This record gives sequence, C-alpha cells and structure tokens, in this order.
Amino acid sequence: MLSGKEMYYKYPNGDEIYNVMAIFEAQEVLGHPRINDHESYELQYFSLDQPIDNINPFTKHYLKKTGYISKW
Repeated sequence: MLSGKEMYYKYPNGDEIYNVMAIFEAQEVLGHPRINDHESYELQYFSLDQPIDNINPFTKHYLKKTGYISKW
C-alpha cells in the first residue's frame, strides 16, 4: 500500500485528493479479472516489459521507485 505527500493531486476545479495505491505481484495467474463495482470501467493484466499506454503518472512513478520497471 502506497500513499503520502507524493501522491497528492489538486484538480483544476480545486478538489484535492491523496491517492492510495495497492501493488500486487502475481505469478501464474489463471482466469480473467472481473469488475465488481460501479466505479471501474476496465481491468486487465499486463506485462511490465513493455511501456503501458495511458499509464497513470503516479502508477508509473511508484512502479519505477519499487523497481518493477526500469527499461521504460
């Protein structure tokens, strides 16, 4: 679980948030991910060997910081 002052964001309308991120590492996963709430619209697995289109800047920062990505 990650959060803190580095994950602060102020929206153009003035709303302020602190993001909270959970990073899970999985190996040999079976099945397909499912959305079970009304806040999400997409969920998928992906490899960290290649850049990910439209990755959230906070996600990219912490994946680099934790050593999960280093090539891109």
